[in-house]
Amino acid sequence: MPKGSGTVTALCRPDNDIIELDITKKALAVGGTNMADKNLIVYYSMLGNTMAVAKEIEKQTSFTAQRIEEYKVRKRGNLIGNAMGAFLGFRSKIRPMDFLISDYNNILLGAQVWAGKTTPAMNTYLRKASFKGKKVWLFITKADEKIPQGIIDSMTDRIEKKGGKVIDSISITAGFDPKVETVISQEEISAAVHEWLVKNGFLS
Repeated sequence: MPKGSGTVTALCRPDNDIIELDITKKALAVGGTNMADKNLIVYYSMLGNTMAVAKEIEKQTSFTAQRIEEYKVRKRGNLIGNAMGAFLGFRSKIRPMDFLISDYNNILLGAQVWAGKTTPAMNTYLRKASFKGKKVWLFITKADEKIPQGIIDSMTDRIEKKGGKVIDSISITAGFDPKVETVISQEEISAAVHEWLVKNGFLS
């Protein structure tokens, strides 16, 4: 079975647009959490959707959160340039942060999809961060309805080559319109995030 394969749950926005949530099945079979574990949320978000998911996780769990921030100021309208950098596997300069993550056992890592790839900022973080002995859960935002299997596999491979173990993932379709600045609301994703956190042992 491919990494991250699983069921799909759909929720509706008030305006009847569909938010598709893909939740994998392998969580507790591979490893769970316990009360003594220390948990950290790390995420990159340009448009705000991944941050919305991170904030919802933080709200429900009170886990510490760290945002990956680039030095470069990206413009929402520069869709081609941003996508090209991701497609070619570029890395970008990001601001100093805790790359050792030595105080934490579990990492909930948030990424977004650009041109079917991880962003340059996430590429840099994955290269710099120390995942040895860490359990990692992925939460991914995307514009289309496809399960981002390529990104799940790519992130998993890079994390596990550095000694970490990816336990589970959730992907959320938030949509994208370059002409309209809209961000998915926490109310729209609260139930699905809660279900995922319970399934993985972060909440009872």
